[in-house]
Amino acid sequence: MDLILVILIPFLIVCGCAWYRINPKIPMSTMPALLLGVVIVGSVFGHDFFHAPFGPIPVTLDRLLLLTAIAMFGWRWLTGREDLPNFNSIDLAILVWIVSLTLNTLSHDWRAMDKTPLSRLLFFNLLPVTVYFLARSYKTKIGDLRVITVALGGFGIYLAFIALAEISELYAVIFPRYIVTAEETEFFGRGRGPFLNPVSNGIFLSVCLCCCWTWWPRINRIGKFGLILAGGFLASGCFATLTRSVWLGFIVGAGIFTWLPASRKQRGTLILVTTVVAIFAFPFVSNKIWAFKRDKYVSVADMEQSAVLRELFLTIAVDMFQDRPLLGCGFGQYTIAKRPYIQSPHSGQPLALAKPFYQHNVFLAHLVETGLVGLITLLWVLAVVAYASWSLWRDQSLDLWPRQFGLLSLVVIAHYFISGMFHDVSIVPMNQTLFFFLAGIVNNIKSNGQAFSKSQSPPPNNPPAPADQLDFELQSFSEKATFSQ
Repeated sequence: MDLILVILIPFLIVCGCAWYRINPKIPMSTMPALLLGVVIVGSVFGHDFFHAPFGPIPVTLDRLLLLTAIAMFGWRWLTGREDLPNFNSIDLAILVWIVSLTLNTLSHDWRAMDKTPLSRLLFFNLLPVTVYFLARSYKTKIGDLRVITVALGGFGIYLAFIALAEISELYAVIFPRYIVTAEETEFFGRGRGPFLNPVSNGIFLSVCLCCCWTWWPRINRIGKFGLILAGGFLASGCFATLTRSVWLGFIVGAGIFTWLPASRKQRGTLILVTTVVAIFAFPFVSNKIWAFKRDKYVSVADMEQSAVLRELFLTIAVDMFQDRPLLGCGFGQYTIAKRPYIQSPHSGQPLALAKPFYQHNVFLAHLVETGLVGLITLLWVLAVVAYASWSLWRDQSLDLWPRQFGLLSLVVIAHYFISGMFHDVSIVPMNQTLFFFLAGIVNNIKSNGQAFSKSQSPPPNNPPAPADQLDFELQSFSEKATFSQ
């Protein structure tokens, strides 16, 4: 079955791209479709699903899609149909960060642990940055943005279904099968999804929920009722991750997408409703917030030990930083470099308990492995993307679609900080790919703002609603959009 899918999926993708080219009713360009395919195919049909050896770099379906996108952009550039974008502050921050990461990797033993540092640099960072460059360079249209929200919204429904099936042990309905048959048993019993990681699953579910929510001001009441049901289903999928940082990030992400567009009166209603729900829900969840059985093969006592481990991670990180404050121990070298520190007899803490684990904080991980240089450049990238996303949302001269993508980017960054305080979210490649994909779209819109202005949008085809037909609609989302835009 897997072999059939390996042959069938690339064929369907090629046919789909050809259909996009010849069907004028589908408002999406080929390049955004390919990059969206990299995100979704890489999540579901990535390395764990299929990979074939090809020299030093294994071939996967998402990498083939990315290679196709690179070749297409290169051909369009050589034939004069595409221009390289003007360099700006976001490009500079990402360039400095990826160059510093590359130099740090190559200046240490990148062959260690079967070339793990080099693999992390290439697949977890360089390839996502390539996605950023392509998403940032190709002139995206509003139709592309609409299709992206529909595709990611549907993808979120799939992720929520798989997560609920995992915690219900309905393994027969789970696809792909590697989700339940993989040798990797960490987090088994939670809603890991195709990422085999509940944190990554939660990040995608938050973004997918907000993609669904972008359609709220553009559909009738029946459609809005459907969105409410979909939102509840996605929230259930988020709960199925059984990960507290994911829950918090999901709440913050949903809050960003409802609070910022709301009027003052609606914000008061949101505060009231949230307070009432919290009061009624607290007695049912308070006993399960701090300690409960999550992983199938891990006891409650083991889960309670995680709080102790985080203190040990911090102690080890501080000791390692003090010895190498500027450049760190080397990117991807933490597993080896931490060994002398967990054997210290003078710490007074059971540091050996942290031996099997990676650093559980993305910022401490960067600080330890790449020093202040790496951490500062990472924070610089997050800051400039966050500022661009915020300014994009605040730009009232733009159409509503591109402004909402500013909010989507803010949701990812919020999750990056919240989940990143408890997990190294950078060691899952699709986390990086999603972040840089949305960052590329945000920079694309910022660089081509005139093409997304309200004056460029055609007038709506829908007739105005009768004055006596009351409808709940966020004030900032007062524009109507149609599929013909």
